[in-house]
Amino acid sequence: MKPMNKSFFLILVVIVMACAVNVSGQQNTSGQKVKSIIVYEEKFDKLVSKQVKESETTYDVKGNILEDIQYVDGKTDKHFKYQYDENNNKIKETELDPSGNVAEYSEYKYDKNLRTEKIVYDPKGKIKLKKVYVYTTW
Repeated sequence: MKPMNKSFFLILVVIVMACAVNVSGQQNTSGQKVKSIIVYEEKFDKLVSKQVKESETTYDVKGNILEDIQYVDGKTDKHFKYQYDENNNKIKETELDPSGNVAEYSEYKYDKNLRTEKIVYDPKGKIKLKKVYVYTTW
């Protein structure tokens, strides 16, 4: 791989950060919605550079995250998949291990778009944790 100078690298970082700001709303200035984004990290050690995938995120047409994969040294570290109801409330979150097997999953319940419950299950469907959300409203 051809070595790059530090000023070019800084310009590249600024461009990537600017793109990340646009993605925060999953819509760019032309009105197009983002379907997915892959972030690559390039590390420099003296004259040698190494580029690895840092993350990969996929969105639905409403801008909800469907899948989020985080990498360490180019290998899967954390991997999540999400499901939403018709009100864009997250109703299921599945965590996968590096081999792609279910490590655990969470299900969420809502009342009037307020989260009321989160239940975390192990891969076999046994409850590991349950959270109940109680709201005080005006």
